[in-house]
Amino acid sequence: MIFANGMSLDIFLIFLAASASAQRQGKLVISPFDITVNDVPSRVSRIEASLEDMNRKLETLLPGQVDVLTLLVNGFRMMNETLTKIKECMNCQQLTCPHGYQAYTNPNTKSFCYRFESNQCKSWSDARQTCQSEGGDLMIPDESTYQTFRNLAKPNEGKCSHFWIGGYSSTPGSNYVTVKGSTIASSFPYWSSGQPDGLGGESCLEMRSYFNNYLMNDYICSGAQGFICQMFP
Repeated sequence: MIFANGMSLDIFLIFLAASASAQRQGKLVISPFDITVNDVPSRVSRIEASLEDMNRKLETLLPGQVDVLTLLVNGFRMMNETLTKIKECMNCQQLTCPHGYQAYTNPNTKSFCYRFESNQCKSWSDARQTCQSEGGDLMIPDESTYQTFRNLAKPNEGKCSHFWIGGYSSTPGSNYVTVKGSTIASSFPYWSSGQPDGLGGESCLEMRSYFNNYLMNDYICSGAQGFICQMFP
């Protein structure tokens, strides 16, 4: 396949891949797939071979139209897979986090840095101040990433088994918002059973311990807890 300027498709794709990987020392890092620049020509060659075979059959008007359609579908499926991987790679950024923080990258969600603090138990406000002093904030309870933090919580448990997160309410038991100001619905799927209840003035949010399946709960803000810091690049 040749573009109007004379550049073939494989050269064009290699150019895109090389541009996207300029800081990757020749390797495209794609989650959950890894492909190298050298993989691109072979993939495109297979696409071109399928399309050329299809064109030959069309030109000779062979009656096997089912075979032609199959080749067409397979050819464009392979092309779509290659272009999708390259697009993901171009959107994938190298994320560098401060000392003590870990990187979380996913082509389907926004990348961020995080850390669990389980040895210094603090009140919600003191925990938030610590995160802010490091350039971040308490972890935002979000449906797209909460399960990820649940998976990370167990190996990060220490002296403090519960973790403060970035949610609170000025009217205990209802109207919870994140530290960024977005509403946390009562239908949020990670609330612990029967929560939030605002019992005894509970108005700050925590991720509960292993024994509570790391679900979300409202708790008294002055309580000494661990906490999760999160920062976005």
